[in-house]
Amino acid sequence: MKIVKIILIIAIIIGLAFVGYRGYLAYEKWQNDRFNEINMLRANQDMFLKKVTDLSTAVTRIVNDTIKTTIEVKPDHTYEALKDEVIELKKDETANKEEIEKLREELSIQRKAFLASDDTILIKTTDDDTLLIYRDTEGTLQPASANIEKIIEHRELSEDVVTLAEEEIAIKKTGQNIKAGAYYGLDKTYGVIISKGIFSWKPYSVNASLLLSDYEDLKLAVGGDIGYEISDNLELGVGYNTNKDYYIKVQYSF
Repeated sequence: MKIVKIILIIAIIIGLAFVGYRGYLAYEKWQNDRFNEINMLRANQDMFLKKVTDLSTAVTRIVNDTIKTTIEVKPDHTYEALKDEVIELKKDETANKEEIEKLREELSIQRKAFLASDDTILIKTTDDDTLLIYRDTEGTLQPASANIEKIIEHRELSEDVVTLAEEEIAIKKTGQNIKAGAYYGLDKTYGVIISKGIFSWKPYSVNASLLLSDYEDLKLAVGGDIGYEISDNLELGVGYNTNKDYYIKVQYSF
């Protein structure tokens, strides 16, 4: 049972590392995509980038040395507008049941998007009205109040954006190609496997591996295997070790 617990703990750690790293890669990809968009607009200042969501239509262009984004709000789709529509429909809840459920689902999606935002802005107008906006996962400002028709945002065009993106990509390419995961041998041994990629031709790779098993009386073996990348940084493979045993493995690449 002790060995099983150790295996489960290692599997959980690997799983958490995998989820966290995939999240990091998604964020990095979004940043690089965003940099590429800005670079395209910088090189072609007559062009503009248009993004359409359920809440708004955003148009981004380069004006002199600033990034100008104009967000045209769809007034009937803001959180407050939808809430008012639900209240109105509830006057005849039986007849409008399906429409109310649909609007509640849309309200739930918008509420989750608002709560997930790291950038919310509260504005007081000269008429003492309160306006609330937030930045969505695409980096676009969105309305949370019903009485917003248009949002115009100006941001400074940073010259070092491209350099930062190139540095991040270069670091990713110069990784150590270390892999960690679990293996199962045909002699019914199992444990942790740590590998170093020797060379690869996507999606295949050849690796030198260290296999660890029997944690109460630790046993080590050296193996060589061929891996197949089934998704980004996740690999299945088969190999042969110094105990003259064939094994299968699943590993995550770092």
